[in-house]
Amino acid sequence: MTALDVGTSKISCLIAKGTPAPDWMETNGEPLQFEVLGFGHHRAEGLKAGMITHLDSAEHCIRSAVDCAERMAGVTVEEVQVAVTCGRLKSESFSASVALPSGAVRYDDVLRLLAGGHQYAGRDKRTVLHVLPTGYRLDENGGISDPNGMCGERLAVDMHAVTADEVAMRNLMLCVERCHLGVSGLVAAPYASALAVVTPDEAKLGVACIDFGAGTTTLSVLADGHFIHADAIALGGSSITTDIARALSSPLEHAERLKTLHGSAFATASDEREIITFPSVGELERRSLNQITKAQLAVIIRPRIEEILDFMRRRLAACGVASEAARHIVLTGGGSHLTGLPELASNMFGRPARLGKPRALSGFPQAEASPDFSASVGLLLQWARGDERLGARGEQRFLGTGTGYLARVGEWIRDNF
Repeated sequence: MTALDVGTSKISCLIAKGTPAPDWMETNGEPLQFEVLGFGHHRAEGLKAGMITHLDSAEHCIRSAVDCAERMAGVTVEEVQVAVTCGRLKSESFSASVALPSGAVRYDDVLRLLAGGHQYAGRDKRTVLHVLPTGYRLDENGGISDPNGMCGERLAVDMHAVTADEVAMRNLMLCVERCHLGVSGLVAAPYASALAVVTPDEAKLGVACIDFGAGTTTLSVLADGHFIHADAIALGGSSITTDIARALSSPLEHAERLKTLHGSAFATASDEREIITFPSVGELERRSLNQITKAQLAVIIRPRIEEILDFMRRRLAACGVASEAARHIVLTGGGSHLTGLPELASNMFGRPARLGKPRALSGFPQAEASPDFSASVGLLLQWARGDERLGARGEQRFLGTGTGYLARVGEWIRDNF
């Protein structure tokens, strides 16, 4: 299985081999265990907030990342599972029901419900990424996780759907297919990140996962073991880098270095005495350096971090059910490395917060298994869960019209349902 995370600042690719997990791991919700055979990443170009802005540049970067992973693994990749952050991700919860003429739930009844959910979620030219059942009811008796074979007159299901703009998804898929790769699945990046860093207990009790990317910051909420909410804003770590570059009149690459090595959300007393040197724009050849204290750098960074967290806090509060379910916060992504970020998030959200790292995978170096690669690892775990296969086919996600892959899968849905 191959995971491809197409981000604003980097494109990463993981090639892994899945094997059945031991019985003790299956009881913890792990049907497969993965061994990473190859991995590669490349600086992203031709993308903005996860959206394709220049096909040729983005194609070159994807080819480079996949080629590096292929060389390490010694295999040729044909299909990839892709993480999605662009396309104005929209989260929606709804219910559907169907009569049971036979007086019992058959597998076809469940598939009819889920296919109806896909059709409903895919209205208004939206591409369906996920339609996940969060609970079943038989004759108004709720709390049912698997209704197959049970008796009743009417079956209802509560579903959570995540959709994205169709045009953005078509361009993303076109760019991947130009690399001679098939797209086996599109997965909402906030969901993938949450799967990689959230523990089973956290998912059961209720948790919000915030992924700080370069161009986007995404939010996902899990409760009772189900994915119940997703959101994204077009602000991220690149905005902080730009703030530093503008405030100090420093080149962007040096501003990024300042943020990565010395950035902090809080200024301490010792930071007042720690001096950092940096060049000004246009003075690289003259080798003249300016100075700033680490405390002054924190003063530049803090407003943008607070803005991003406040956006996420208000977006979460606007979704009442998800806000009540999220009892604590997990932070991940490349931007989560900032010192003091968990403490600031805890203060602003009024609930505990921690830094989340993706779970360890065999063959994946510990140095690479950082929050930067949470979405890539989560893609593998989402594929292993088979959330949307349900004995049918995961391609149900890609309802669409027109020509090409989306149309072929749409025809399969129409023929079978």
